[in-house]
Amino acid sequence: MRLRITLVVLSLLLAGCAGPPKHPTWGNATGGEQHEQLMWKAIHDKDWTVVERRLSPTFVGVNAGGQMFDRAGWLGYWKSAPPAEISLGDLEVQPEGVDMKVTSILHLQGGADTAFGPGGFRVISIWQQVKNKWMLTATSMTPLQK
Repeated sequence: MRLRITLVVLSLLLAGCAGPPKHPTWGNATGGEQHEQLMWKAIHDKDWTVVERRLSPTFVGVNAGGQMFDRAGWLGYWKSAPPAEISLGDLEVQPEGVDMKVTSILHLQGGADTAFGPGGFRVISIWQQVKNKWMLTATSMTPLQK
C-alpha cells in the first residue's frame, strides 16, 4: 500500500514538471514568450475582445512609422488592416520584478505595418502582472535595417 501511495505522489509531482503547455492559452500560459505569441495570434485572428482585454488601460504603442497610440488607437490601428500572416522569432524574455520585457523579431504579410518594409520588425513589449493576469502595457516596433 505504501508503495502505491509513493508512486501516485511521485507521478503527480512529475506531471507538474512537464514544462510549458504544448498548446498555450491565456489560462495556462507560463511565460512572456507565450503571452506575446497569444497577443499576435489574437490580432491575426481578429479576436478584438481578447486583444482589448489584454491591453492595459494605460497602454502605449508605437508602430514602425513612429506613430504613438493609446489603447483605443492601437486596437483601431490593427482593426483597420489586420495582418494576413504573422511570424515571430528570436523571442527573449527578461523578467523585471512584476514586469516582463519581451523582445522579438516580427514578420508580417499584409496589414498596416507592411508599408514600412518587408524586412521585419524588432518588437519590444512590456507585460505586467495585474491581479493574476498579464496585461500588455507598452509595445514598440522598429523596422529592421538591411
